[in-house]
Amino acid sequence: MLPAPARPAGSRGHLALAAENDGLTPWCGPAALALAAGRPYAEACDALRAAAPDWYPASGPVVTAYWRDLLAVLRGYGVPFCPVPLPEKRVSLLKLVRDGLPRGWYLVRVTDHFLLLQVHGFGLATVHDNRHTAAVLTADTHGKRHVTHLALLPEGPRLGMAG
Repeated sequence: MLPAPARPAGSRGHLALAAENDGLTPWCGPAALALAAGRPYAEACDALRAAAPDWYPASGPVVTAYWRDLLAVLRGYGVPFCPVPLPEKRVSLLKLVRDGLPRGWYLVRVTDHFLLLQVHGFGLATVHDNRHTAAVLTADTHGKRHVTHLALLPEGPRLGMAG
């Protein structure tokens, strides 16, 4: 197996998110949002509540997040994104990458999961989510799941954490 490419300096991963969540594995929607926006996990949860108060509990964990709300929060944070059209026939994340998804960072929703994907080219990509940090995309790292939503982050994720 190829070694995972290094993360950008100053970025954080799933272990930092777990530490922010009192040692518990965070939920994927707010985790992907926190990583993309460079914000604390708890703030990402609060931002989702603010974006759609009728859809999220007033306190406690945000377990189920919605694509539209992740994009609304990114927009509010000033994180640029461009929705990417998907093939008409559902395709797995591995197939999408191997078929030539251009290099760059993407916010992705695959079957029941959110993640950040860094495409390096030549069919190689790494997964960043609530359980992986720069893990090579394989069948075991969500590669077999079908892509339901995709947005390019042209400037990549925000580094560090804004306060």
